[in-house]
Amino acid sequence: MTGDLRYDDPSLLREPMTVAEDSPRGSVLALLGRMRKSAFQGRKLGEAFEAWKRMIEGDSLICLGYAASMSSAGMWPLVTWLVERGYVDVLASTSANITEDLLDQMEETRVYRVDPEHVDDVALAAKGYYRFYDHIVSSKKYDQMETVVTGRFFDDLAETWRKPTIPTVRLLFELGLWLDAKGFPKSILATAARGQ
Repeated sequence: MTGDLRYDDPSLLREPMTVAEDSPRGSVLALLGRMRKSAFQGRKLGEAFEAWKRMIEGDSLICLGYAASMSSAGMWPLVTWLVERGYVDVLASTSANITEDLLDQMEETRVYRVDPEHVDDVALAAKGYYRFYDHIVSSKKYDQMETVVTGRFFDDLAETWRKPTIPTVRLLFELGLWLDAKGFPKSILATAARGQ
């Protein structure tokens, strides 16, 4: 006997499940609220929504961890949307994610999806592509993006920053302002810098 409560035990919390049907004029907010009363991942999504809503409406400090190749995978507009609206107070990101959003904003640069289970990395490299699990980008365009950021930005910064060191927060702020001025206003860093 495991000690589990019997179904008819009065101390066992039971609450009826509700189906998360959408109404004809329903909203995503209402649907997420109803999903909390469903089961499996719908329930968890609804519970996460309720927790996030309490954080936004309360006085919580909201920190978004942003790792892996999420920007090159196309998630950067969502992060920008969250930052613009003040739904994120602190973005804790890997360096790749706060620059790889530039790929989608560079002329003639496309990111392509691939089947990660059936891809030949050697052949991709020979054809001039970098792979990030299930998507690829031209190595020439990726290197160009890195050159723009590391080359031109640091050259410009060296002209104006006269101190021997620069704190990381200030460096990213300056990069955001620079990206905004250089035609990348939708980038995560430019959006965050404008919000200061």
